[in-house]
Amino acid sequence: MSIFRKAYSVAGAVLMLQFLLQLYLISAAIFTIVNANDNAKDVYAAFKNADNIVQAHRGNGDLALLTILVMVGCSFGARYPWRTTILTGVLLVLLIVQSLLGGLGTAPFVEGLHGVNALILIGLGGSLTAANWAFRRSKPEVAATTP
Repeated sequence: MSIFRKAYSVAGAVLMLQFLLQLYLISAAIFTIVNANDNAKDVYAAFKNADNIVQAHRGNGDLALLTILVMVGCSFGARYPWRTTILTGVLLVLLIVQSLLGGLGTAPFVEGLHGVNALILIGLGGSLTAANWAFRRSKPEVAATTP
């Protein structure tokens, strides 16, 4: 088994954990604001606290970019089929689009695509990680029996 295949699997697992952390962080930010008391002081404090959480969300997204770059490199090193390498590249493009959608701040219906794109990223990342998992136990060979 190639070290690149194992590295691809580990990076894929790390990426899935990063995606889980992304969901946790954005939920924490939203509920920090939503659960604030209905007065100016508490709402201001909630937005201030949520801003710190959103910055962690953004930083984790930047780290996900590095993880996906590692996956692209390992995909070439492992000599995976072109389909896998291209889909890993698509994952990189989707993350760049995700960053642009999160930072546009133009219209709510465009920003809503940030969440939809996140679901696509999670699905594609999970699919690639599962399909190329390098740590499966190999099936024991069964001796052929003749009747």
